[in-house]
Amino acid sequence: MERGAARAEAVAIDADRGAAARARLGEIAIGVALAWFALETAFLGLRKSFSIDEFQYAHAAWLVAHGSVPYRDFFEVHFPLVYQALAPVFAVLGDDPRAVLGLRIAMLGFLALACFGAAGINRREGRVDSLLAPLFLLALPPFVTLAIEIRPDAAACALFLAALGALRAARLGDRAAGFASGAFLVAAVWSSQKAAFYGSIFAIALVSDVLRRLRRKSAGASALLRSPLFFCLGALSVAGAVALYLTVTRSWAAWWSWCFVWAAAHERGYPGFSWRRYFDPIALDALWALGLGGLGLATTVRRLTDGRRALSDPDLLLVAAVPSTLASFALQRAPYPYSLLPFLAVAAVLAARGAALLLAAASAVQRVSAAVLLACVLGLQSAAIARFVASSNAHQLAVLGRVAELTAPSDAAYDNSGGYVSRPHAFFYFYTDSYLRESIPEKLARDVPRAILANGAVLSLVDLRFDSLPDDLRAFVARHFQPVDGDIALWGQHYVVPDGGRLADTFLAVRSDRYFVAPPEALGDGTLRIDGEPVTGPVLSLAAGTHALAYDGPARELDVLWLPRNGERWTPRRGLAATFSRLF
Repeated sequence: MERGAARAEAVAIDADRGAAARARLGEIAIGVALAWFALETAFLGLRKSFSIDEFQYAHAAWLVAHGSVPYRDFFEVHFPLVYQALAPVFAVLGDDPRAVLGLRIAMLGFLALACFGAAGINRREGRVDSLLAPLFLLALPPFVTLAIEIRPDAAACALFLAALGALRAARLGDRAAGFASGAFLVAAVWSSQKAAFYGSIFAIALVSDVLRRLRRKSAGASALLRSPLFFCLGALSVAGAVALYLTVTRSWAAWWSWCFVWAAAHERGYPGFSWRRYFDPIALDALWALGLGGLGLATTVRRLTDGRRALSDPDLLLVAAVPSTLASFALQRAPYPYSLLPFLAVAAVLAARGAALLLAAASAVQRVSAAVLLACVLGLQSAAIARFVASSNAHQLAVLGRVAELTAPSDAAYDNSGGYVSRPHAFFYFYTDSYLRESIPEKLARDVPRAILANGAVLSLVDLRFDSLPDDLRAFVARHFQPVDGDIALWGQHYVVPDGGRLADTFLAVRSDRYFVAPPEALGDGTLRIDGEPVTGPVLSLAAGTHALAYDGPARELDVLWLPRNGERWTPRRGLAATFSRLF
């Protein structure tokens, strides 16, 4: 009898050891996969092409680095945490426009925070669930390809996950966990107004906690937010810092005007489209994660409904985040893909729970099948992410390198997105979207040329929005900026000498500086006079303003062009396609 009991105990011990060994092996495999996707993500951040919006946010960060205040000194309608967080990059890398790559690297820090937050949310579920959560974030192409970009939405999503994850931090006491969660939440809102919508679940949880404690008349009653008082203190600490910033910069009125009053008008007037336009293809790409997420959601909801402590379980916030993040996307007038980041992040966290459930199946065959299937899915996702790297940013960085070579950090520039990154912009509206271009075309046509002349802008970039600018503004830019290539244009005017051999026109010097005549052979074939004085050499100095220009000689084309920073004369290259600016 005793011998049989001992044998049974030995078998049980061996089984436990085998199970522990398999668990360790599974955790190692997941850790290796996580490391692989982390490397792939870093490579993606360094190589993926920049979207047009990223230049807008990068330029705003440069302006903040140089002391400008959003809303008061330049046009913005987004909350500014990303600009403030990224501004120090320019202190390290200087005013080279290629520093935009450093901003991408800095955004990987927000993505790392999102991974830690996702792992923290699942910490109580077990090590497998906790490791799978960041793995699925990085293995989800619709998420990771946007999360590595310079975007307020990416930062807000990361901070939102951190706010959820802090409530699961076992090593933090209730007070510290509540404080951290509140601070992360307000920081998320300071990143994006959208976070106030999907983060409203925390406000509902706070009300629930307070009411439950009042009913129980006990401050020690369990709470969704761990410590409602310290959650409020954490939130107020960040909100207080925001209020101090707005007070010191005297930008309260401008902030309210642009981020609320104007933003509301913008939301009503923006030419919208159905939320299904981007959701359907993204959902198809993320079908595996949404399927596993549905399983994880069902398991979580069942546990909450079966337990007696559902109203004090932070998983209730995770479940509530599913409809709040999806509604935040679907209710927008123009729901672009980056607005879906929080929903995809929550889905990935729940998908980790669903996958862990399959990997812990009772049958060995089922466990092995689930592991093989998961490995295949991850392999396909890795290949999909690698395809995005093929859309390299090498050409864009080369263009920015040319901007650095041709212009000085003090040379003003004009385009419709801030694509020059680290050069002063010519106009308060340094970018315009379709709503602005449709609502104030007369102002743009009238005031942008004036601003270009007032600020002495010598550089123009061609972006996706150029063709939708008012006709008069496009005509002004085309007349006064000549193409270095398809993407960059510098100040100058083009002339066609008629067959009669005599040209009488004007040249507008945007600022007092050096200019040159191209081709130089035009001076040998004929006589060029500016303000009545013969031009004897190709390089000349002109005061800002309009100058009379006359040419006597054979029919030909000639240009008077601004001499760039590097002192090299250049020849306009017309008819080339613009390839610098991309939507996504």
